[in-house]
Amino acid sequence: MHKNDNVRTILQILAFFFPHPVNVWLHRLASAKIGRHALIHPGVLILARSVEIGPSARIRFGTMISARSFSAGEKTLIGYFVQAKGMSDLKIGPACVIGPQTMINCDCPVTLNYYSGVGPRCTLFTHGSFLPTTEGYRTTFGSIELKEKAWVTMGSTVGPGVTVGAGTTVMPGTVLLESVGPKRLVSGNPVKLMNIPFFPSSKNKTLEELAAAIQEQYCIWATTFDGSGAVFSNGALTITHWGRRITVSLGENADVALLTRPGETRKGMYFNLADLRTDERRHAAKSKFEGFMRLYYGLTFLSASKDLK
Repeated sequence: MHKNDNVRTILQILAFFFPHPVNVWLHRLASAKIGRHALIHPGVLILARSVEIGPSARIRFGTMISARSFSAGEKTLIGYFVQAKGMSDLKIGPACVIGPQTMINCDCPVTLNYYSGVGPRCTLFTHGSFLPTTEGYRTTFGSIELKEKAWVTMGSTVGPGVTVGAGTTVMPGTVLLESVGPKRLVSGNPVKLMNIPFFPSSKNKTLEELAAAIQEQYCIWATTFDGSGAVFSNGALTITHWGRRITVSLGENADVALLTRPGETRKGMYFNLADLRTDERRHAAKSKFEGFMRLYYGLTFLSASKDLK
């Protein structure tokens, strides 16, 4: 092992013992590229020759990653006690989620593309070999890829060489050993590709109606669970934060505007519901509202200045 490799490994191991932001500094000393506002919990071990973590990404306690290279995109969330190990690469795109206690074998590359996700206690295995091939047992090696907005739900297993198509949902407890195309809904143990097309509901609200529903539900959530002050009246949500009132509504007059046209921006704080983009300003009330939308509505907003790739 090269001397620089030894130094990098020592710094990465030391980072395991320290809280944020000290662990981030140690990883940066080990040549990691870590974006602004990225959060790594203490008790997280990342051992890789190349590490790249995007802005506002979150890696939670107990996660252990050992791979040739590791990257996590903007606002990606990796849950508690995730284990990823292998000789190849783990590449996670922006706005992705990996649920708690998931195990990923990356002896071949594992790739999660934009807005794809893996639920809790899933297993992704890129190789299948144990019994001797000299006696006729099969060995299987192959990369795993989740295309854009693919979702592998809780307790599922994905085998070597599998590609999950864009917009496909793998139902809980599924064992997936063959690739599936885009926009499918698959289930079974194991799946035999007797899958059905997945069609989004035709009863979806307009973006304006969705914006109103989000504001109303946030008001209920803030009052019931968060204990903070929030009032929804006349199409506007008013959030009280440290004695200051922050307004959220459609249009330009609010402190935080909800926009509904693709590509639309403004000078102040905003969330664009059409293309899931936001400004780079950080405010505690805005961050809490954004967290609510991600948890209850599955909305993850990326910076308007960043590429999705």
